[in-house]
Amino acid sequence: MKYLAFFFLFFSTIVFGADSNWEGLIMKEILLSISHEKDLNVYSQDEHVVELLKIIKKVHLTKSCDKADIVLSTLHYNKGCHKPEIVFNYSEYVDTPEAIGVFFWQKGRPTIRFSEQRLKEFGLHIDGELAKFVTAKNY
Repeated sequence: MKYLAFFFLFFSTIVFGADSNWEGLIMKEILLSISHEKDLNVYSQDEHVVELLKIIKKVHLTKSCDKADIVLSTLHYNKGCHKPEIVFNYSEYVDTPEAIGVFFWQKGRPTIRFSEQRLKEFGLHIDGELAKFVTAKNY
């Protein structure tokens, strides 16, 4: 029984650690496709997101939404801050006018979508491999 518990603990650590690693790589690609080779100031109150962003070069964390170029938000708590947001929940993406994109997991796979209209409103565009995730629909 001890071995079974150890195996389960070991296996779950590997699986969840891998998801976090993938999230970091995907967030890096998203932010670099928006930044266009310039440094990007990012604001987030989510500790998990902040830890993922610390390893990305050209991304600087800010303590204020006002100083940010983009906001990464797990919940729409920046109602007074009119900055482009990337959210992590599809319903937030549909309901939040500042949400230029969404990144979430569905059936164990990463799902990414960007709104062409909202990107234009903020004067942004997506380059590279992620351009295929830009849609004309906001839903």
